[in-house]
Amino acid sequence: MSNEFSKFLKKVDTTPVVGCRMFDVQKVMVSVIIFIFPLISFAQNQESVELPSPRGAFLRSLVMPGWGHYYADNENWNRGKYHLAGEVILALSYFGLNARANYLENDFRTLAVSKAGADLTGKSRNFQIAIGNYDDLASYNDAQLRNRNWDNLFPQTPEYEWNWENSTLRNQYKDTRVRVDKNRSQLPTLLALMVVNRLGSGISAFVQARDRLENIPEARFSYLNEFGEPGLTASLRFNF
Repeated sequence: MSNEFSKFLKKVDTTPVVGCRMFDVQKVMVSVIIFIFPLISFAQNQESVELPSPRGAFLRSLVMPGWGHYYADNENWNRGKYHLAGEVILALSYFGLNARANYLENDFRTLAVSKAGADLTGKSRNFQIAIGNYDDLASYNDAQLRNRNWDNLFPQTPEYEWNWENSTLRNQYKDTRVRVDKNRSQLPTLLALMVVNRLGSGISAFVQARDRLENIPEARFSYLNEFGEPGLTASLRFNF
């Protein structure tokens, strides 16, 4: 294209001719060519410019929300900052609740061993609940027999025995165990929100990168005018 452009300039006669209209026409043509040449060069080389890939933007946001927006346009990624901030908040909430639940679980296990003589090692969740609802193993089994819940009986063996010193301690154990369940019940919701945030960020980054590809200015140059006659025609198109 550059060779053709050079040859074209050589063919243009810029010698001034007084009183000749051709002088004005050729002067205008040369001025226009000089003005639009940078645009033509940009159009030629736009493929060599590294442009964001929509697929790359989407995958980056799946790894870390906001990364895809930064990759698509590091000067305009405000939407990505919101997704990144949301991810930080959700992650901190998840790990905070999980740590809190582990701390409380250690508390109620210690309380069961020290104040009721109960061994929770390897025991089911039903056993942990039963300890919080009854003062001792005998009271629990009696209640199950009265209600004919034969399958819920625990064996009368030392490893299943417990006996609370008082009801206040038992209720303290029960309340702590319930708080553990409440904290851990929120963890799946936080994980789901993190997945949704990643998908939302990925889709948004994909669209932003795709729009950048579609909105590249296009410069065109022709030796023929719109009527098909010899003449210089140049155009610059923007997509919005």
